[in-house]
This record gives sequence, structure tokens and C-alpha cells, in this order.
Amino acid sequence: MQEPGFDPKHLANLNSAREERRLDNYFEHVEGSPLSVDDRWIKGVAKIHLPKEGVQYKSEEDMPEFAVEGVTYRSLVDVFTVAYQQPCVKTWHFIPHRLYWIPDAAPSHSAAGSCASSVRSHSPQPTSRSSSRPQAPSPSSDNSSSSELSQDTREGIRIYSEVWHGDAWLEEDARMRTRPHEAGDPPNLEYAIAPWGLYSDSTHLTSFSQVSLWPLYGYPLAQSKYVRGQPTSFAAHHLAYIPSLPDTLQDVYQEIYGVPASAAMLTFLKRELMQAVFLLLMDDRFMYAYMHGLVLLCGDEIMRRLFIRFLIHSADYPEKMLLACLRFFARCPCPRCRINKDKIVEMGTRNDLYRRNWVRQDDTDTIYRIKMTRRWILEDGLALTSKYIARILDPLSLTPTRSAYSVRLREYGFNVYSLFVPDLMHEFELGVWKSIWIHPLRILYAVGEDAIQRLNQRHVFNITFRQIPPFRRSTIRRFDANVSNQGKHAARDYEARLQCFMPAYKDLLVGPASRRDNSIVLDLSFNLATWHCLAKLREHTEISFAGLDMKTVDVGATVRTFAKKTCEEYVTVELPSKDSAARGRRTAHLNKKRGAAATKTKRKYFNYMTYKFHAMRDYASTIRAIAASDNYNTQVGELEHRHIKRFYTRTNKIRAAFQIAQHMRRAEKLRIIKRRVDAAHATKDGAVPNATPMELVSAEEPARSTAAVPQEPLPYTADPLARYDIAESQRECDDLSLWVASQAADPAFQVQDFLSDLRNHILCRFNIALPLGDEDYSITDRSRVVFVKNRIYWHRVLRINYTTYDRRRTQESINPRTHGDVLLLATNKNEGDHPYWYARVIKIFHVNIRLLGAFDEEPKRIDMLWARWFQYDQSALSGFGAKRLPRVTFIPPQCNADQFAFLDPADIVRGAHIIPAFAHGRTSCVLGPSSVHNNRSNLGDDANMDTDFKYYYVNIFADRDMFMRYYRGGIGHQGLQLRSDTAFDEDPYHSDWQDIDEDNAEELDATVEGEALPCEDVHEIHSKQDVLALVPELLSANGTLNPLLDDDTNREDETHAEDGQHIDSEDKELDAHADEDDEPERAVDGSAGDSGAVGDVLEDEDEGAEDEFTIEGYGQL
Repeated sequence: MQEPGFDPKHLANLNSAREERRLDNYFEHVEGSPLSVDDRWIKGVAKIHLPKEGVQYKSEEDMPEFAVEGVTYRSLVDVFTVAYQQPCVKTWHFIPHRLYWIPDAAPSHSAAGSCASSVRSHSPQPTSRSSSRPQAPSPSSDNSSSSELSQDTREGIRIYSEVWHGDAWLEEDARMRTRPHEAGDPPNLEYAIAPWGLYSDSTHLTSFSQVSLWPLYGYPLAQSKYVRGQPTSFAAHHLAYIPSLPDTLQDVYQEIYGVPASAAMLTFLKRELMQAVFLLLMDDRFMYAYMHGLVLLCGDEIMRRLFIRFLIHSADYPEKMLLACLRFFARCPCPRCRINKDKIVEMGTRNDLYRRNWVRQDDTDTIYRIKMTRRWILEDGLALTSKYIARILDPLSLTPTRSAYSVRLREYGFNVYSLFVPDLMHEFELGVWKSIWIHPLRILYAVGEDAIQRLNQRHVFNITFRQIPPFRRSTIRRFDANVSNQGKHAARDYEARLQCFMPAYKDLLVGPASRRDNSIVLDLSFNLATWHCLAKLREHTEISFAGLDMKTVDVGATVRTFAKKTCEEYVTVELPSKDSAARGRRTAHLNKKRGAAATKTKRKYFNYMTYKFHAMRDYASTIRAIAASDNYNTQVGELEHRHIKRFYTRTNKIRAAFQIAQHMRRAEKLRIIKRRVDAAHATKDGAVPNATPMELVSAEEPARSTAAVPQEPLPYTADPLARYDIAESQRECDDLSLWVASQAADPAFQVQDFLSDLRNHILCRFNIALPLGDEDYSITDRSRVVFVKNRIYWHRVLRINYTTYDRRRTQESINPRTHGDVLLLATNKNEGDHPYWYARVIKIFHVNIRLLGAFDEEPKRIDMLWARWFQYDQSALSGFGAKRLPRVTFIPPQCNADQFAFLDPADIVRGAHIIPAFAHGRTSCVLGPSSVHNNRSNLGDDANMDTDFKYYYVNIFADRDMFMRYYRGGIGHQGLQLRSDTAFDEDPYHSDWQDIDEDNAEELDATVEGEALPCEDVHEIHSKQDVLALVPELLSANGTLNPLLDDDTNREDETHAEDGQHIDSEDKELDAHADEDDEPERAVDGSAGDSGAVGDVLEDEDEGAEDEFTIEGYGQL
């Protein structure tokens, strides 16, 4: 309606219902058109069997069934067809390949590496490591660099970024090409793999009700992740909306059996329903396309036979276990390997590395266990909580439900457990780090109840975090007034706390062991922040892989040191909150009425024996197999939830799933039509001559913001080739001489001759050489500089264009009022010197200049910055070896160096995130009262406006690009040397608190390198005799078999695959002080067996972000 040619009369006879029907029924009979497929939504029925303890049936077919109606889904074949007929397919990849970076032979700080792509038959093999501890090449206090390149580096360093760079797609493609061509295919028909990634998760549709939806999204992995990750690209294809068990189930169950279904039975039926929905999706059409391929005229007008493959299924931990048909955090809590949960504590050790080779396989042993127990439950009426079933299933944490992936795809060599990749958002940011973030706060509370509220002269802990300046638009936002509260926070909030934790927490602990404990906490936070940056890189190389592997080992060691040495020193309890205070008041009131003694506050233990901690070592192998973690981070799926929430508001709120589905499909059609109309208009107007509408449109160009800075328009999308952007405006100006005279009393102008330094800088910009033997320009030289109208023109914002480590072009704004800290590449630096200089921008301005003797030339505009220098503090150890942030300070007056300088904007590398060192307090000795303080990007404290902090920390973890500028090895970074290795401590373990690994020293020394650890076998089941070995009660005293074994359950007639190593020894009893809060989690599966973990903080999501277990469909899980 905002178009210039719109006329309200055009809507005079519009009937929206009729137009919606026309849109729903519109199809094109044109081959290759995305509107040629009838991909409408289907209302299906999922049927599940209703067993009952003690009730026997001849077979599953004779059992009563319950039909779950209203399953909203689409044909997978139709969805895939529409996706690959879109015009944006032109930019997709169909042939996987290995990508290599071939750096220059002799890199220097003025030379950059180049990137080359090549397809090779074999990729370079990573160097094997025999020790679980990293071996440091140097104890340097800063990053180590080397101009010497190894032979492997000269041959090329492999890059992992997109899915088509990973091994999984390469292996699927190689397997497909070994098959013979389909009969009747022409020889020039292209064969290709069509890899897809799936995401599923339940989400609330409103903020103040329990209405929820459980969508299943599909993403074509042939599309770039930089497009898939943008919600405005609409790359997600909605495949199904998974229903929950209806309320009528209990009525039907009670009508059949006379009693309601138990909690264990409801859990079993929910698993059955989930797999029934997936069986609906993987129908006969899909199976034919999976096996024989699908011949399509793709959007790039090339005919191909595409073989659909699933490489990824992203979900949070409870849903992974639900999809994999495994018990939630039982004896073997990992969906990818068969490690026992009592061995999770050894994450990062050599033993742990060997145990990860016991990968889960959908083998005949697993199938036999499931078939046997299903027959016992469904046909023989055995209870779900039977100890016989527990003995069969518990050793592998299986459930008596078989995955739909296994039912449909196992015969084609598909391993269902390989689908489930680790999730950085739920499992680390909202899991491991959230737990570790909370426990140091509990320690502060234990040290002194007012420690969180009183921190000497550093204000309160919350205010300390509040003083940390934000960085960029949304990378690090302004912190809440109370960061210690445990309200609901997003993953980005916990990520920002990790990035800024060290300056805020330094030296908070007091007591006899405070120095040691402070050091342990800071080491732990540095290791976690380093690991997080490496794991979240969008582009990996073999160099970053080596660092991620070693840092994972380091994280495991420091977490165990923190738990063993620091946490045991303090009696920690739950942090106070509004809810806990209300519960305490109610309990105290009841105790007073009953005359009972006051209840003691329950102790909270730090627990890291969780799957989320165990999964940290799976990231490197998953990245190598699939791609960088942003390809399967659940954040992409969470962002897609916005669309269904938006469409929910357009429904009548009654059975909204199908209405949302209809709105989604109409929106897809309208986007296709709109792109065609826009392309036709562009062709008509002559914008792109000789181009068809199909060639003009692309779904990969989402709308970009064109917001401008108030009072000074400056577009975000200026020339990307330009080094920087400053507005052309000359509205804000001052007379240069008068303005300098007005600042005469300012100490900043007393320590600097502003006009002389300004003229010197301008002469340098004009490339005027210094007189021979002089260190400064003469008065005669300076007098050549003539300011046009004697004016200086002020600007508010400077935008810096730079290339990120993953070869992307981006832009950053420098605003002296909010974010004025910048970094510059250090020049003339010696080996081992800090690679950057830091400054705080005070003013952004330009002047128009003429030089005497060149009046025939036009005045030249000179853009420049007036900045205050930081000085790198060499007295403080920093870097990856010392595990501390670089420390800087403003240059004091007694130094001979200049405190202020004029900078060329083209010399700015990018903005820096400078955080005050709160532990060292403030000082007024550096500069004193000055107008310079009014422009500081940090703080907002009027009482201290004329002081500076003594020291500041450079936040190298501000974002991934910033991290790679210090870690080195970023391909897109110009002017940096290539790191040959990562600098770690030579001895990161202090002699006073050796790591828990020493408790296993004998076991480690006895281990032969290259061989798996000896472990107690899990008895495999392939026959009745195998079952009797686990359940001897089934054999009576007279030698007759129990009827439970009189079955015709035969394992599939296949060759028994190699199952790898068996899982380790039986579970041991957990720590005596297990947290009683975990009791619900121990019984959630409804069956006898293993107990939960000690004080499971990592899985206890009610302490922060949205509770994963309160969503509909997880009630009994």
C-alpha cells in the first residue's frame, strides 16, 4: 500500500477468503517451476499401540490402538522438490570438496596469506597426541608467532567452514558414486547428494499461556550457512508440527483396561508417538527417492538425480534422547557413545579419549534388545518397570522403542546415532558455563553474606558488571542492574558474562586460600572463554583444531581442579532469590506453628558429571566430520520460531497448527511471486538487460537495515572497498584558533601543543619528508599548512570496514561518546612484542587544507582522529600462556611518550573492547580534571568523571574475530604472522594442587598407546542363551524355559557389523551427598535402574534460561 501507484479503488471488490483459496489451489504446469508441485499440508493420523501390564496378546496387530488425529505434515519429497527448484539454487553446492589454505612462504606483518581451493583425494592427517596434557612450545607471556612454516603448512592447511567441506558429505558422495547408474538414465545426467539438516524443538506461542507448538524444520545444507542463519532468508522448510498426547488418551485407556495409564506408560506412549510421526514422514515415496534418487530440473536449469540424505538433526539434550529412543541421563547418557556417566569426570584425559571410541551403533545387538523387550511388554504384558527389562536395556540406556530412522534407513547403512550433533547454545552456554557461572557466586555468598553486595571500594558486584561498557550493536550489551539474579536469561546473556567475567571477578575472594582460589577461578574462566571462541569459530583450520583439542584437555583439568580444590573449601548454598525467600518465609511460618526447629539451608554442590560437560570433547570431531558449529547450532532453529509465533496471531486460536501451516505455505508462494514481479519490473526498467526473471531473483539477499546516525546520515552499506566512512557533512564546525584558545585551561591541551601536532600530522599525510637529521618539522614547514577558512569540522561517527578471519567483509562504528576504543597494528615491533597499539578516540573531525606553494590545486580534505594513547603494561603477565588478559594503562605524565596523538582513520584495524581493571581502583594522577573524560565510552559515574582507572584490560574474547587477531591463524586477517602452534603453559598445574589425573596415574601409565583400555564387557544379545546370561531367572530349576523366551524374535539375517569397544565397567554408587533435587530426574523414565548425578546443576534449567522440561510433551520425560 505504500507503493506510489497504489489506489484504494483496487481493493473495492476484494474478498480475502476467495483470494486465499485461489492462492492455495494455484499451481503451474511448467517443469522446473517451484510452483509446479502440490506440496500442500496434510492432516494425518498416527496410530500407537496401548499395552497393559498383565494383559497378553498374540501379536502387536491384535492390540488396541489409539489414533492421534490432526498430525500436520508435508510430503518430504514434495518439500525437497520445491526447495531445489528455487532460483537461489544457482549459488548452492552439489559437489563436496576439500578446501585448502596455502599461506605465503614467508609471512610477515605486512603480508597476508592467500586462499586456494583444491580437490584432493586425501586430506592431511592431524598429528596424533599421546599425552592428555598439552605440551607447550614456549612459556612466553604472550602469543608466540613463527615465521617458519612447516612442510604441511606449505602443502596447504585444510579449511572447515561449510558442510560441503566436511568429511560426512564427502563420504556420502563417494558411496553414492560407487553405485551403478539407474536404468534408463542418459550418460550426461548429473548425480548428486542432497544433504539436509533437521531441527525440532517445542516452543511456546505466547508469553502468558501454555499454548505451544512442536515444529520440525528442514534446512538444505547445500545452501550457504551465512544464508541459512538469517531468518529473513526464509531458508527453513517446515516439515511437520508434532502433536502431543491428547487428553482423551487417559479416557480411552481407562475405558479399555479399567485403570488410567501410569506415568511410565505415558512416557512409553510419547516415545511411540514421536516415532510414529517420523514414520508418516518417511513414506514409500520418500524411501524410493532415498534409494533411487529424484530426477529434477533444478533452479539453475540443470537436470540432476538427487539422493536425499540426512546428515544432522539438531535438538536440545532431552529431545535428542527422545529421538534416539534412549533414557535421559541414565547409565550411558551420551547419544553418540557408550561411556558410563561415572566416567564423565575424566573428560579430557587419555582414558576419556579411548572411551569415545565406543561409539553407539545401530547394530544387531541393539535391535535384538529392543525387539525382545517390546515383545515382553506388548505381547506378554510385562511391566515397563520390570527388572528383567532393566537388565536387558539399562547397560546401553536403551528404551523399548525403536527409532523411525532405524526402521526405515538402517538397511541402507544408516546409523541413527550419528545424526545427533552437540549443541553449543543449550549444552555449553546454557549448560556448562551457566553452572560454572553460578557456583563462584555461591562461593562469594559463602565467604560473607554481604560479599556480593559489598566489594571494598569497587561498589557492588552487580554495579561492577554494570560498569563494563557494551561492545558493538549487540555483541556485548549493557548488563542488567543485577547480574547475580537467576531469572530467565538468553544464551547471549551468559555468553557476554563469560566474555567479561575475568575483570569483574578478579581478587574478589578473601581468606587464607584466596590467592590460590582466585587464580583457579581466573584460569578456569580464561580456558572456558578460549574454548568457547574456538568451538564457535565459523571457519576452522588444522591449526584451530589442534588448539581446540588441547584447550578441551585444559578445560577438563581446570574444572576438576576447581571442583577438588576450590569448591571443597566453601559450604555453598543456593543463592537468594524472590522465590527462595518466599519459600523460606512459608517454611519458617509452618515451623513456628508446629513448634519445629528451623530448617537448615541445603548445601549446593558443584556438579560437572553431566552429559553437557562430557560433550565438550565431541566438538572437534563433529566439526571435522560435518562442518563448523554454526551449521547446526540450535540458535538458527530458535530464530525460526519467530515466524510461527507471528502467524499464530493470525489464527482463531482453535487447532492452530494447521492454520499456521496454511499461512506458512501462502507466505512461501507469495515470496516466489513477488520475486518474479520485482524481476519483471527490473527488466522492464532496464536495470538488468538481457536477464530473465528467473536469473534476477534470489532468496539469498535479505533486507538490510538502512538506519542512520541521528543528525548525520551515514549509510551502513557504503563502499565496502573503502577503508573507512565519515559523513560528508560540514554543518558542525568551529573556528580552529578560537576553539583551541577556549581549551587552554584543559590539562589535555597543556601536555600537548595541539596546533603544532596537528600541522605535523598533516605534513605526514602529505608525505612531506623531514629535514635530514631532524626529528620534527620546523616552524617553516608547519607554516606551509593553511586551513581553509580556519575551520575544523566535527563528526559523530566513524565506520571502519575490515575483513574478518573467515574472509567476510563487515563494518564497525566508532563513536567517542559510546564506543571510542580502537586498536592499531603495532609497527617496528620486535619478536615477542605485543602486536597492537590501543587508543581512545576523543574527537572525529576533518579539515580542508592547502599547502603554501600549491594554491593552484584544490583544497584537500584530511580526515583524522584525536585520540588518547593506552600503554601496554609489560609488568603484568598476559596471553594464552599466562591465561590472563592483556593489561594497559593511560600513559602517565612522567613518561616521555606522547599522551595524545592524531590518527589516520585508515590506520585503525577495528574497535577494541577495553574493560576497567576494577581490582586496582581509580587514580587522578594521570590527567586530572579534563573535558577528555566526558567522552569516555565506559562508565557513566558523575562522581568520578575526573578520574581514570589505574589499569584496563583488553577483552580479547569480545567476539570471534577479535579472538583470532590474538590467537592468530585467521585467513582473512591481513598483516599478521601465522602461528605455528598455540602457546600454553609448560606446567599449567601448580604443585600445590595437582589435577585429579594423578589419581589415575597408575591406570594411565599401564595403558599401551594406541590400544583401548580394558573394560568389562557388556554382554551382547543375539539368542536365548544370551538372554539367559543376563536374566537367569527365566530358567526354572527343572531346566524348562520361561514362556517369555518362547518367541520367534529372530535377529535380521545380516552380517554382524563391528561394534567397536564395549562400554566400561558397571556404574558405581554416586557421591554420598547427592542432591535430593535430582530425585525427579532419576524417576522420570518410569523404570528401575540408575540414579541421577550429584546436584545436577547443568541439567537444572530452572536457574536461568527457559526450562526445557516445562514445554508441552516433556511432562513425563
